[in-house]
Amino acid sequence: MTITVTGMRSNKLVNMDIEQLRGWATFMDRAMVASLVATILAVVALGITTWLSFRFSGAVRAHEYAAIHRYKVEMGKHAADLEQEVSQARERALELEQAVSVADARAAEAARDRAAAAEKARSAEVDADEVRKRVAELGKQVREAAARAPAPAPAPVIVAEPPPPPVTREELASGNAAASPATAPSPIVASLKKYAGTKAAVYVLDEASDAPAVGATISGYLSDAGWEPLTWTWTGVGGIVGVVVLIKDGSDPLTDEAASAVLETLRSAGFNAAKGNWPADWRRFRGTLNGPQTPGPTEAPIRIVIGSKARGPEDMISSASGRPFHE
Repeated sequence: MTITVTGMRSNKLVNMDIEQLRGWATFMDRAMVASLVATILAVVALGITTWLSFRFSGAVRAHEYAAIHRYKVEMGKHAADLEQEVSQARERALELEQAVSVADARAAEAARDRAAAAEKARSAEVDADEVRKRVAELGKQVREAAARAPAPAPAPVIVAEPPPPPVTREELASGNAAASPATAPSPIVASLKKYAGTKAAVYVLDEASDAPAVGATISGYLSDAGWEPLTWTWTGVGGIVGVVVLIKDGSDPLTDEAASAVLETLRSAGFNAAKGNWPADWRRFRGTLNGPQTPGPTEAPIRIVIGSKARGPEDMISSASGRPFHE
């Protein structure tokens, strides 16, 4: 009996264990299915999250690329604008430099013109002062000569001289005939013959009424002495008094000596002569010169400018000149 009961108890215990195992198996199956479903859901969620992450990253990268591209475009446009502004600034700076250069050149030219005008004014003042001094000296000499005037000499006794013997044909043919006193050169001409062949330009002021006659007289002296004088009428210039002898800078010593000889000769002949300097370039002159075209009025190395009051008082004219002052 004991064995049967034990066996029945064993069977009952076994049957209860199988039920439990089945329940646990069912539970485990369900848990496995739930776990599998949860795993699948997790994988799906992970995939969706990964896909969304990729999409978001792509959108972010696209947005960043678009922003960078717009920034590059804007920066390129800004750089182009800056370069254009720099180019315009350079052009304006170049224009300003050119304007400054032109202004400097004009200022330098104006300074040179002012210096030349001042030099001309100084030269004109020096010439005028020298002429005034010469006129004052001549007036003083006239007054002194008038104060020292001797008593009138008795009338000379004129003794008739026999006429000179006639010149025969043989003497004329042989050239031994004595020179006639009428053909003997005057002291003025004789003193200037040493410089025969010298070229001289005679400028006669148009506004001076007595200048043409004086110019003709001086030109006649020079021509008789073998010089090569040419006369021009100078219009548009005034304020020159007396006779002014000018010499070109850089002339040879012989020309300077000839000019000095002309100056002393004119003074000894009673002219208000003085030596001066040309106030500008030798080839430049104010006003107008009317006269020969060839050679030009600026080619001669010596110039004799004849202004107003070019001759002194009549009693100071050398009576030994052999040539009348009034022609």
